This record gives sequence, C-alpha cells and structure tokens, in this order.
Amino acid sequence: MLSSGRSLFLPFCSTCLWPSALFLDLLGYGYLPIRIAAAANSNVVPMLLGSGQTRVVGNATLEVSYNSAMQPLVKMMIGGQKLDMIFDVSSGETLVFVKETMACSPADFTPCYNYTEALLAKKVRVCDDNLRMTCKVGDGMSYACTSYLPTLAGAPVHKDSLNIDGVQYDQLGVEAKDEVKIQAGGSFLGWPDIPVRLLVHNLTIPNQPDEVSLNLFDSVSGLLGASGPSLSCRGGSFWGKLLQETNARFFALDFRPPPQAIIQEEGKHRSQVAVDGTYDPRFAKDLLWSQPKQTGDVVNDGTHEFLLYHFSVCGVDLLYDTSSNWLTVLDTSGPCLSLPPFLFDRLRTWVPMQCSFAIGEPSQGRLCSVPRDADGKRRSLPTLEFKLEDDQDPAPRVLRLPLDRLVFHHSSGSELLCVARSDSQTVEGSGMEVFPDMLYAHVTFGSMVLSSFYTVINLQDNTIGLAPRGNASKESSLETCATSVQHTCSVEQTFYPPQNVCKDPNCSEYMFMTLDEKSRICIWTSTAPVLFGVVLVSLMVLDCVSHRLYMRATQKAGEFRQ
Repeated sequence: MLSSGRSLFLPFCSTCLWPSALFLDLLGYGYLPIRIAAAANSNVVPMLLGSGQTRVVGNATLEVSYNSAMQPLVKMMIGGQKLDMIFDVSSGETLVFVKETMACSPADFTPCYNYTEALLAKKVRVCDDNLRMTCKVGDGMSYACTSYLPTLAGAPVHKDSLNIDGVQYDQLGVEAKDEVKIQAGGSFLGWPDIPVRLLVHNLTIPNQPDEVSLNLFDSVSGLLGASGPSLSCRGGSFWGKLLQETNARFFALDFRPPPQAIIQEEGKHRSQVAVDGTYDPRFAKDLLWSQPKQTGDVVNDGTHEFLLYHFSVCGVDLLYDTSSNWLTVLDTSGPCLSLPPFLFDRLRTWVPMQCSFAIGEPSQGRLCSVPRDADGKRRSLPTLEFKLEDDQDPAPRVLRLPLDRLVFHHSSGSELLCVARSDSQTVEGSGMEVFPDMLYAHVTFGSMVLSSFYTVINLQDNTIGLAPRGNASKESSLETCATSVQHTCSVEQTFYPPQNVCKDPNCSEYMFMTLDEKSRICIWTSTAPVLFGVVLVSLMVLDCVSHRLYMRATQKAGEFRQ
C-alpha cells in the first residue's frame, strides 16, 4: 500500500458528529507512564530506564490471523482498547477507524476505536499542527505535534489515498498521539505518545465500479504500518520504535495460507511475525537472499523491496526484451500478487483465466476466476518462476510460486485467482499500454503470496530472504499452459514469446510494399506495377529524346566543320 502523497484540508463537522456538551469536561490531557511487560511466549525483556521509560531487548513473536479479505491481522491496544489491526509492511502510519464517526466497516463493527474512551483515559491528544499544515511523507521533522487541540471536533481533516492491488482508496484523517501497544505472546508491549492517524470516515474508492472482488478493510479496527519510518509523514512510527528498542536485526513473516485458500498446510503451526531471534530451522537452509536494495531517498529507505529476475511462466520469460529484472515490493495491506498492466496481460496469454474485462482493459478491482473441466473439476495451474540474481555461472537457484496457492474460495461461491492487474499505467479507455517504469509500476507481493514463502527482512544489509513452502511440483501443472503459436508463424513473421503471438513484418519500411492478410508476408502494393510501368515508359521516352538530341547535335557539328 503506497500513499499518493496528495493532501487537502477539509472542514470538520463539529455539530453533526459530536454532541457539543460531551467534551466540556474533557479538556485535560496527559498520559499515564507505562512499563512494558515481557511477552509470556517470547524472549523480550523489559529494562526500566529513567523517567519511567522502558527499553525492550530480545525478540518478540506476534500472532497473525486473517479477516474475510485475507488481510493479516495483529492484536494491538490503542487508547487502552484492544483492536484488530492490519499488519502492513508497505506503509509507515498507524491508522485507526473512529467509532463515533462510523468509520469502521461495517459501522457497528466491534472492536472499533472509541475516541471518547481514549480521551477519558487521557491517552489521546490531537495535534495542533492539523490547523496549520498537512502531514506529508518527507516532512516529518516539521510536523512536531508538541501542542494540542482540546478535542477532535475542532480539527480539520486532511485527505490522502492508498493504492492496494491496483485500486485507489481515499482516506480522511486527523493526526494525533496515543498510547500504542502490540500483543507479543501473552503480554502487550508499547509506549505512550505514538503518532496515530484518526480516520473519521471509512476508506472509499473514487468512482467505485459496480463490482470489486474483495472488500478490503472489512471488519478491522485499523492498520499498523510496518515499513521503514521514512514512509511516515511524522518521521517516526510505532513499528520503527519497536525495532529500535529491540535492537532488531531482522523480522520474519511466517504466514500460513488464509482459511479461504484452496491449498492449506498441515500442522498446528500458526501464522506469526517474528522480530529478531533466529531463523525458523524448517526454512533456514533453503533461504535465498536478494541483492541489497537501493537506499538514499525517502521511498526506497522505507520500502521493503527487491529485484526479481527472469519472471517466467510455462517456460516463457515474461520480461523478455523489456528488462532482465523488475522491482518487487512487499505489501501486506492486500492479499494478491499485483502486476503492472503489461505483465498481467502477458501472464493472461499463457495461463487460462476467465475475466470480466478484456485484455488491455482496466480491471477496476476485479479478479479472474480459474477454469474448470467439462465435469466441473478445477484445473491445476502452472507455477511462476523467478530468480533473485541474474544469470551467471553457476546458475542461481530458481524460486517457484504455484499459482494454485493464489486461488481462494470467494464469498460468491466461485474460486478466484488472487492476481490483480494494477491499472495505474494504462491510458484510460484506450487499452493502450504505457511504456512500463518499474519505479511506478512495480510487482507487489501481498499476504497470500507471502504465505507461499518464509520471508525474512534483513534490516542490516537491506536484503530480503525467501524460502519456499510446500511442494511446487505437486501443487502445479503445465497441462493448462496455452499452446505456443510459434509453428503457425509465416517465414517473415517473428514469434514474440511473452504475448504468444506472431508479429507481422514491418512492411511499411519498404517502398510500395504492404502486408498480405492471408500469407502474412510483404507483397507489392496494387499500385506498384502501374508505377513501375510509368517509370519504365518515362525512361524509354527520355532515352528516345536524348538519342534524338544527340543525333541532332552530331549533325550540326558535322555541318560546322564543312
């Protein structure tokens, strides 16, 4: 989930959302210093520092569950209230939906953050900076939040937007500080005065289409941003502080498939996020490491990303002549594998999908279903393959992602493939493909993709380690790959593997040549013989005229000599 960075001040309706008498006696602020307890099932040890501060050393384990949209959830306590928060490694803000403004979805969802309760407990404080400026990524040092408004009712809200699986979600929020804790094992770890954004409206999709396959943010209390702190508009985040206080060298995403996935793993091991400690011995020997990411700017410093090489399916390199590698971002705010338009359309030519939109058209949040045989049996899909370094000697190992691991049972009763077409790089309404730029049209690994790997994010050398889960050979099949059309190409056509098409010769490069629709070769245009005839006759006439002139000149020369 990446923020668009657009912000706008809007007036907050104090009369229609809040009883005016409710806050008359609630103008006092402050916080209760807390001491962090050690997690019952982790190696976290609290160390009491001066002035009631607490420093945590060691490792912690966060238990993960899923909502109906397959977004990973962790247990947190914000404003003294237990909440179910999306764990998102691609954003830096801590967002909560405010109950009093019916921002949760559905409106009566519980637990939903209760601002009044947090205010009574003197845990939340609304930043006075809301009156003077918007909170933009990169301006964190200037957004101090050292003075406060008496209530949320008098605070302007600012607009921002998120892009998840190719769909834009708009948000309206107010910057604040609150006491934030996270459940690790049997205890909660946290601090007061943590930057928090209070969302006063549920997330909306501008120009929302009639059909969106996944209702993201349904039955959740908010979102915990677990990217690097540079992606926080406040210059810091709860997750950043947790990693700093634990002196974490890495954290690992050990996600099992969500309950909706058609492929489940055996055993009682539960999904979790492990902060520091040691690598899971089940996967440590199979970890493959990416190259270090680029650093030195706000976005790359905060994003957990890597380059994948030779992204292939059915033995075909989908990147082909575009590039040997492509930028890939971890984004657990959504579940799907999100592909730039050109990659999605190429994948679709090789893998059977039943989509409600044509090749080249925007998906508008719609996912495709998987094909079935005549007897109704689902057909197994092939694997996606990629490497974490370019071809060399010895050849790098290949990572495999069975597409069947991205198939899930939808609430409609159908089975959908969680591969999204990001529409950000398409000319709307034209179906034209914009030349891809990996900085703006990257591949995204959502939570369902990451449940196919044991994933380690190394914070010291900025690399990402991936170890496959399951058995790709047993979870996939090449039988459903499209048949290559290479044998049908004419002698002058060129086979283009990524799109499985025979490309016609560019006959326009030659004068008086055109493409024959049947043979698909270059032939003379219908006007060519006429033009050649005209040229030939012209040459003959010119030859005759020049010969006559020559004879006349010779005759005159002879007469002159006499």
